Amino acid sequence: MGFYVISYDISKTKARNKVAKILEGYGRRIQYSVFECEADGAAFANLYAKLLKQTLESGTDSIRIYHLCKKCSGEILTIGTAKEHGPDPKDIAIIV
Repeated sequence: MGFYVISYDISKTKARNKVAKILEGYGRRIQYSVFECEADGAAFANLYAKLLKQTLESGTDSIRIYHLCKKCSGEILTIGTAKEHGPDPKDIAIIV
């Protein structure tokens, strides 16, 4: 089982929401565009293929994946308030 930190920078809302939805199926959101995921080899390969498809379609967006060893994942430090279930809806602004 591997531990991954996945972040993304995606400009279009529809594409960003697709990536977030994919990642929600594999892990938990810890910041607006950062997820922590645990996956075995097959699950990670499936996740990677889905994410690759999303970035290939845009040509400009990026997704970064950090694979942390067991020891390293146990040494994660958080300064401030950790988000347990993602952003609070009242913290989200929609600009039209």
